[in-house]
Amino acid sequence: MKKILSLLAIVTFLVSCKSSSKHLESGNYDAALQKSAKKIEKSPGKFEEVDIFNTSYKLAYAQDKAEVDRLKQQGDPANWSKIYQLYVKMNERQNLAASLPPVGINYQERDYSGELSTAKNNAMEYAYAKGDEFMAKNNRMDARKAYDSYSEAKRYDENFKDVKRKTAIAKQAGMTNVFFRIEDNAAVQVPTELMQEIQNIDINELDKGWNNYDSYIDTTVLYHYSIILNIKNIEINPELIKQTSTTESREVEDGFNYAYDSKGNVAKDTLGNDIKIPRYKTITCKVTRNHQTKGARVTGELEYYDNSNDALLKKEPVTSDALFENFYTLVFGDMAALSPETQQELQTKPLPFPPDEALIIQAGEVIKAMTKEIIIKNKDFLK
Repeated sequence: MKKILSLLAIVTFLVSCKSSSKHLESGNYDAALQKSAKKIEKSPGKFEEVDIFNTSYKLAYAQDKAEVDRLKQQGDPANWSKIYQLYVKMNERQNLAASLPPVGINYQERDYSGELSTAKNNAMEYAYAKGDEFMAKNNRMDARKAYDSYSEAKRYDENFKDVKRKTAIAKQAGMTNVFFRIEDNAAVQVPTELMQEIQNIDINELDKGWNNYDSYIDTTVLYHYSIILNIKNIEINPELIKQTSTTESREVEDGFNYAYDSKGNVAKDTLGNDIKIPRYKTITCKVTRNHQTKGARVTGELEYYDNSNDALLKKEPVTSDALFENFYTLVFGDMAALSPETQQELQTKPLPFPPDEALIIQAGEVIKAMTKEIIIKNKDFLK
């Protein structure tokens, strides 16, 4: 990859360093003009660059003039946009020549204002008329073409006729409007809070291009498609506490006994002290580990409908689980028998189980995110 990037950099550098004469030889006249113009401005005494500029200018003009004549001869009004652009190039080229030092720049000055005005007006009229033609077909796809045509006319002159108004009308006519809503078909009623939360799903970021999404009805809009989140089932798992019990034990010192010699007397150590033997006992503690669980599952389908005939176009399943779980440990017996790890577990406490509605709402939050993700994934499905 590094070698490829290096090679591309070298090629780009070589192209940028291509001489004006090379551009001229390859027929890239405007590139030759730009290259020569920069060198002439920097060093007006480079007469070889002046020669290249003059030759490039002459050939570029002849080429564009021939193309203008050819396009005009065709008599196709669609050509006026191309003709206008060619006149723009020819005029810009002349302005470049006029801006250079008087060191032998040779060109015939021409007034392009009339040609520019005629070509512009004709191109503008044609684009405007094409917009009317597309709008007369009275369908969304052609309204989008009309929008492009009106927009082209507006680029020439935004105050041309009523092009602003017609552009806005074409934009509205070309929009695909989609309405998103929720249906509750589950045996367990979906909490109102969840319904409102999902209905408020932020899909405004999808309002790009020709698609408009609404999660609340706009009575001024004709909706072409509907996306319905059909909640089909809600399951609540029961409150469960699973227990596992173990016993931990350890030996601890429990007093002492005297050591006796062979004569039955208390034995002494070398310092004359009584010899004591530690006595041990086993202590135990019962450990009960508890695992609290309660869950909810919300299942449904995201359904796409064509509103013109109520046809189901596609559907995608959505499922979300919400799980409450908590671990806590209880002990019965002598806690001195417990390991450090078990002692740490005693920091946990039992918690109250959440109500059903809280778990359903929790699962619904995931459903909401899934729904938005699916809509984004399918944003190109609805035309």
